[in-house]
Amino acid sequence: MRVRSKSPSVYSISSDEESNFAPSSPDDKPSAKRKRASTSASTKGKPKPVTAKRKVPAPKKAGEVGDIEDAGNVIPRRHGMEYHDVHDIVVGQRDLLDWFEGVREKRGMPWRKRYNHDLSMEEKGQRAYEIWVSEVMLQQTQVTTVIAYWEKWVAKWPTIADLAEADIEEVNAAWRGLGYYRRAKSLLTGAQTVMSNPRYQGRLPDDPAVLEKDIAGVGRYTAGAICSMAYGVRTPIVDGNIHRLLTRLLAIHAPQAAPQTIKHLWAAATELVSLLPSETEGVAGDWNQGLMELGSQVCKPVSPECGGCPVKAVCKASAELKAPPPLPSTSSECSLCHPIPQEKAESQITSVTVFPMKKEKKASRVEEEDVCVLEWRGQRGKRRWLFVKRPDKGLLAGLFEPPTTPVSAGLSAPERLHASIITLSEYLDVSEPPNLLDDMMEGAKEKGSVAHIFSHINMTYHIHLLTLPSSSSSEPPAILRTAPRQAFWLSEEEVESANVGTGVKKVWAEVYGRWGSFEESSSGAAGAGKGKKVVKKQKTTAAPKGKGGCQKVAKSALSDEEGENGKVVKKVMMPMMPAKRKAARAEEE
Repeated sequence: MRVRSKSPSVYSISSDEESNFAPSSPDDKPSAKRKRASTSASTKGKPKPVTAKRKVPAPKKAGEVGDIEDAGNVIPRRHGMEYHDVHDIVVGQRDLLDWFEGVREKRGMPWRKRYNHDLSMEEKGQRAYEIWVSEVMLQQTQVTTVIAYWEKWVAKWPTIADLAEADIEEVNAAWRGLGYYRRAKSLLTGAQTVMSNPRYQGRLPDDPAVLEKDIAGVGRYTAGAICSMAYGVRTPIVDGNIHRLLTRLLAIHAPQAAPQTIKHLWAAATELVSLLPSETEGVAGDWNQGLMELGSQVCKPVSPECGGCPVKAVCKASAELKAPPPLPSTSSECSLCHPIPQEKAESQITSVTVFPMKKEKKASRVEEEDVCVLEWRGQRGKRRWLFVKRPDKGLLAGLFEPPTTPVSAGLSAPERLHASIITLSEYLDVSEPPNLLDDMMEGAKEKGSVAHIFSHINMTYHIHLLTLPSSSSSEPPAILRTAPRQAFWLSEEEVESANVGTGVKKVWAEVYGRWGSFEESSSGAAGAGKGKKVVKKQKTTAAPKGKGGCQKVAKSALSDEEGENGKVVKKVMMPMMPAKRKAARAEEE
């Protein structure tokens, strides 16, 4: 008689708590990027595997300098590939499962439920949906933050069928505050895929290979998590926490993202799942969750709590604190590990945190954009703001923002404003009333700059406020049918309910004091000169209708002109025809 698991449950972990390694998503593809003034990080080749073999110093000639290892700058840990075998860990599998049973309720995650073999496939499919939502939310977001979002999500869309009926605006609104909006879109797209094809029978596939292949945004890790925890399939997972945990249990000091490293860890995880007790149902889900819990709460990136680790006795990193690894038992030396730098005169490692091998972080791109907050004021207090909807793919996909223009670093406020005016002329019919562009320039105010940090971009938003009086028209300027992106004039209520990113809220706070306020603030922006007009009236040439694209102004487009105060200032030489819009903004993640 088969024994059912006592501790099957669902658990996931935010990548904020992970190692530097993160599983890649299957839809992470390179795409074209808008040209900006930025400094690209240099691309370095992947290091070749190096054997951490301790060389015996050879006699040197007078004046000859030995290599690094001969100089004693690495810790001697010569070993063979068999040293990284998983069979020692198998001895501790029951200890880890028992430990997990004792902590499984500790953090009170509502999506954590016991595996139940007696559930129908429809009921298991419902569990798969709940796990899927939690796993996607937990990417780049901490557990404590996700709990409230998950509860609201499943209350609004209790089943995958309910989610499939939603639209992207609803989904983005529910996701607001979590960031990385592409995750929300992948949930919607995946739900629509399941419900539109009868072969799925209204539920996520229970085959991890099919799940990874067919459902948007599902990679090997997420597919394994869903199938092992919801359907009881014996399949492995490797997320950032498990990556770090396995490199310590197996004492692997190799580049984290190297294909050889990833392949070895997945092979180890696969073998461990296959060696789990066969008489226990749902044990793969328990084991996978136990590994994640241990990596998150005990085997932490910094200050790991080794004293409370249930598998310390089989941890090779812990063993190396006392003695180096054994010499190779065969002629097959380890081709996986890189040497460990020796900080002092130690003959073995002094902390398990040398595993995994440290990863050199790439420098973020530095970019600047000019943001034009354009307000139209009509009669009887009627007000509207121009917002543009971003493309459905890429950075901040599908969100709303005031018109923005990429600009080169070092431009003055008037120069950036000219670039924004060109952008506005691509969205609005500026033929009526006459001299509308000049009126925009005349009334423009500089409202400062704000920094906003993405995971891979250090962005600076330079802000201008433009206010258009109604003149004789009862409506704001018409939006061109040839506008490069969808644009809308939004009322106060529509602005507040629009799906916007955190960066837009920062910009808004510089102009109006806080998000949701519509009265111009004199103290919202930091620094001197905020709220002052930045240019004198200059003749501006509108972009021809139908020529989409943001004109990026470079310093080469300037000429010297004497200002009112006698000082020489820079004047932008406005092109008669702006450059055609480049390819859609690059997909980021």
